Amino acid sequence: MALKRFSDEGREQTSVRFRTVIEISDKELLNLVLAADEELFQEGAEPKERCLPVISKVMTKLQYSAFILAGEHTPAIVKRITALHSSLYRPADIAVGGIHGGIFMFRDVFARVDIPIIYGSARIDPLKLTNFSENQIRWLLSRQADFQMFNDQFTDIMDFAGGLGNLANYRSPPKAALEVFWLAAFQLQAAAAALSVAYDFRGAVQSAIIGTELALKGGLAVLGLNEGDRRKYSHDLSAAANALFAAWPDFDIERILCTISRFPPFVANRYSAIQPNRVDVGHIVMGAQFIAGEVMRQTTGYSIRQAQPTKRVYPHI
Repeated sequence: MALKRFSDEGREQTSVRFRTVIEISDKELLNLVLAADEELFQEGAEPKERCLPVISKVMTKLQYSAFILAGEHTPAIVKRITALHSSLYRPADIAVGGIHGGIFMFRDVFARVDIPIIYGSARIDPLKLTNFSENQIRWLLSRQADFQMFNDQFTDIMDFAGGLGNLANYRSPPKAALEVFWLAAFQLQAAAAALSVAYDFRGAVQSAIIGTELALKGGLAVLGLNEGDRRKYSHDLSAAANALFAAWPDFDIERILCTISRFPPFVANRYSAIQPNRVDVGHIVMGAQFIAGEVMRQTTGYSIRQAQPTKRVYPHI
């Protein structure tokens, strides 16, 4: 490995007085990447947490004191390090992920909906946040009723994520409520994950019902009910929803109670060999996403729908 230095004196001033041009083979660079990744592994960093630190560690080894990590002027050496490190993992291993995720059922096919971590201002294209193929997107757009359903479900998922991440105009829930909402998010994400892989879709039912219960109890926490008072509602989703409606007149109680009425009883479902079919499971999970979104809208006082008001059509009453 050879290092060459040359001075920038007399040229346009930059933040780095000396640049370093590195002549290093891919094999040598890979060894540095492996060593940096191993060091971070020993420190307890997860795969997705190692990407940028690996670049920094390798660049330090190569005697760079300042450099650009990403963007138009990223040095070739940084791009090489990034490519080599990325090649060591599958995309899912090092994906940063997002704030929250959900599912949308188009006819009887399930697509992931992922709400990314957003800093500053961003233009959101809902269909770009799914894993639909381009032909599926065109097909969905050609079916107006299905596209309206998608917009409703994206709104629900986005509004719930907005409260979790304190995005833009979404007020942050009280601390005690936020902890319950995160528990709801885990269950809703589990339900969505069960539908996005080729396993028994019926396993999503329990997670969807638990997620709904926790979302409603998160709303009760917003109203100031402590854990003991919230426990009194047990698995009675309708009673919890009506308690919220008493405090929130704008709560979409009719649609929520209709949605809950389509859920199988939580305890009985757990032990039953007879389970909802694929399409019914999809509606149960999407209904849970709607209820969670509606609770969070009341909590935060905001909805992404306010940016472009449209009439809700799903879930059907």
